[in-house]
This record gives sequence, structure tokens and C-alpha cells, in this order.
Amino acid sequence: MENKRNWYLGDPNLPTVDSTFEYTPEMVEEIEKCSKDILYFAQNYFYIVTLGEGKKKIELYKPQKRIIKKLANNRFVVVCASRQSGKTTMMTIYALWLVCFHSDKRVLIVANREETAVFILRRIRTAYEQLPNWLKPPVKQYGKTEVIYGNDSSISISSTTGTAARGESCNCVTGDSIITIRDKETKETFDINMKDLARVLEKNEQLSMVVV
Repeated sequence: MENKRNWYLGDPNLPTVDSTFEYTPEMVEEIEKCSKDILYFAQNYFYIVTLGEGKKKIELYKPQKRIIKKLANNRFVVVCASRQSGKTTMMTIYALWLVCFHSDKRVLIVANREETAVFILRRIRTAYEQLPNWLKPPVKQYGKTEVIYGNDSSISISSTTGTAARGESCNCVTGDSIITIRDKETKETFDINMKDLARVLEKNEQLSMVVV
């Protein structure tokens, strides 16, 4: 139960660092479950907006569950998938889970156009707003291009360029981003975006390359 209501710009779905709550044992247990199990968090608390039903709790397919678990348990994940296979949805789940239950994490959304990145961040913001207030971190800043939470984790956007986020440290980069690859045999390094990397892997699955 909430003791003091202090909302960001008066929105009751956006608690600030000054908001206080009384936590029941059940709430504490749920926070613990969600922080340890990303699939439990997704299937019980993550909402999406559909054309026919409006806002509804997400239903994940087995491949999506497998990829989401990989995202939570591995530093580097490369997914080769077709269009409309739920890649953006999976990344929004992971990004929201990461910033909600981990302090000092930085998520960067990179897209070919700023409007696309803004749209992806809006999806994350919508899912955040649907969470119970006692489950989510408070907000310090809540803009269209950057969100900063009370645990000092943040999500921001950038357009796809050769210098996107250069010199910055990020825990998660999602979108049509540029990564640096090194050939293990020749030691040559080069920049490549995720779409072109997928094409290369399709042609030669035996390439000995690592992300640097």
C-alpha cells in the first residue's frame, strides 16, 4: 500500500524517488522471482498493445523464450531471424528487465532512423507504465529519447551512424547497431552492422570471428 504519492509530472504510473510504499511479503517474493527469472517477469508482468485486443499480457513462443533466456545469461548474443518474428519485442522485454532489476545499467537503442528508435523506447515505456508501482524502480527523468531510473540505470536512443555511442559504455545495445568483428586467423578487425553480419554468417557458418 502506498504511504506517500509523489508522481512524475502527476502521472500515477510514474513513481519518483520520493514515493514510498509498504511492501507485503508477497510483493517482496514477487520482486525476488522477477529479478532472478526473466521469463517469469515477462509472462506475468509484461504487457503489449495489439490491434484486436488492445493492451494484453504477452504470450511467448518457445523460440522467443529460448532467446530471452540467452539474452539474460550471456554477454554476447547474435540472432539471425526473419522479419516479424518478435525480435524487437524480445529486446524490449530484456531491456526493461535489465533496468528494473539491476542498478547502473545502460541500454542503448540504435536504429536507422531516430523515429524508429523513439518508437521502440515508447514500447518499453508503455510496458514500464503497466508494471505495478511496487515492482518497478522510480524515475528520475522520463523523456522521449532517454529514461533514467532511480537505480541509476537508463535507456537512451541513437540513430545508426559509424560513430553511434562511440566512447560510451553500454550494457545492452539493441537495434541495427554497428559492432566490431575480429577475424581470429588474420587478426583483421572491421565494423559491420547486424544485418550484414547475418548475411555473412548465412554464406559461411565456419567463419572464425569474435566480437571485440
